[in-house]
Amino acid sequence: MPSATPPLSETGPLDAAAFRAAMRSVPGTVSIVTTGRAPNRHGLTLTAGCSLSAAPPSVLVCVNRSAGAHDTILSSGSFCWNILGVEHRDLALKFSGQDGSKGDIRFGDGLWCDLKTGAPSLVGAVCSFDCRVVNAYTDSSHTIFTGEVVAQTARAGCESLVYIDGYFAAPKAV
Repeated sequence: MPSATPPLSETGPLDAAAFRAAMRSVPGTVSIVTTGRAPNRHGLTLTAGCSLSAAPPSVLVCVNRSAGAHDTILSSGSFCWNILGVEHRDLALKFSGQDGSKGDIRFGDGLWCDLKTGAPSLVGAVCSFDCRVVNAYTDSSHTIFTGEVVAQTARAGCESLVYIDGYFAAPKAV
């Protein structure tokens, strides 16, 4: 009977470049995590976020410790996880820092409001989850922030923006 486990391609520690290349085939929901209040708002584009629990409503986001938003999330105790639609592609690029912008200047594009915590919420996002930080776990280069959702918005009938194989895309039903 053949083995159900495929043979390993390497026996030593995994190469970081090979890991990143493999992860490019995993589609990720494109989002912007925001924190702080004007003029000290920060935000970043990420695909490392997901739901955690429905009772109480909770999410988690993974933020690189070198990101400008990281320390503001820690000090403010809040963040807003804004899920982007396909129409937000340029905003995703801006918050990824590809244009060199940092901090509050990134909020010059898009329409932003405050929900409950004061972290910026993107008006017109597919959905936004305004969160109070419950825990922060540091692992390697990132901190995993878990947040209890204290307010949210949702917009029906829009296409979410995803990232796969180095490109932005829209998921299609099969």
